[in-house]
Amino acid sequence: MTTKLSSGEYLCLEGDKASTLYIVKSGMLVGTSKLAPDAPLQNFGPGSIIGEFGLLESAPRELTLRAAEETEVLEIDQNTLNATLEKRPSWLKSILTFLTARNRIAQENKRKNDLIQALPSLLYIFSVYLKETGSDTMPLPMLHGKILALNNTPAEETDLLLESLQKLGLLKVIGEHNADKAVRAESLQIIPLLYETLRYRALNQKVSPNILSMTEQMVLSTFVKIVRETKVPEQNGLCTITTEQLKAEAKRSMHGLTLTSRTIAPLVEKKLLEPSSAFDIHAPLESIDFFFADFEKILDLIELNRIFPLLDKQLV
Repeated sequence: MTTKLSSGEYLCLEGDKASTLYIVKSGMLVGTSKLAPDAPLQNFGPGSIIGEFGLLESAPRELTLRAAEETEVLEIDQNTLNATLEKRPSWLKSILTFLTARNRIAQENKRKNDLIQALPSLLYIFSVYLKETGSDTMPLPMLHGKILALNNTPAEETDLLLESLQKLGLLKVIGEHNADKAVRAESLQIIPLLYETLRYRALNQKVSPNILSMTEQMVLSTFVKIVRETKVPEQNGLCTITTEQLKAEAKRSMHGLTLTSRTIAPLVEKKLLEPSSAFDIHAPLESIDFFFADFEKILDLIELNRIFPLLDKQLV
């Protein structure tokens, strides 16, 4: 059956049961979705096939279709399609169903990949705004607009990212009405640090130095424990502990692991632990009297390493 539409006339609405396959013979159809109101319009010109996967799966329409000009559409209903398939080899419909499922998986993987790629943009926009304004809160509509302009990410995808970050305690969406909602940073230090870590991975295709090994995390956690329990005073943001303290606490807290110069070396190379004298990986650790470190920086790195794998898991 052929349907002729005038400019502005609707062919179907989002959410309708997909009982018909459409083939555009002439003119142009425009597709929109309430789930992605800020997304670019989808245009379907002559030869476009619309709804083939939804028809096979009896799924609802994903788009509202409207004629952008005088348009002629060929409609094939489900009964006609099934009758046609029955005249073909029995395996044809199974193959089409399989391809439909594969297409759904591909679409979902693309959606997840788009989310992962959009996350650094969101963190960058948020961090820059907070730094420029000196505030800890950014209006949500402004964030939606900026990330759409920068990364073409629609509002509902941005909200999914914000939901993941909120679960990790990095930020919080506040306000009741959309126009009045805002995003408040719960951790001002971690957000830019997370951005730097993701950016490094994207640019260099390898793990950022901010991501620590399990041993490195245990050593730094031991350092933090000593500082807190002994109430080591900070001087210019730095805390100092003796090598004897570090080794003794490591033996208790790190499941009997004996610290050596080789164990400490990666943290010294990253300048996370600074030795009191020249460091030699081949010399006994006792040749160093004490180590000092930026306590707040260590806390931030430990927190980053806690949330980083959780964030990847949520998005993937």
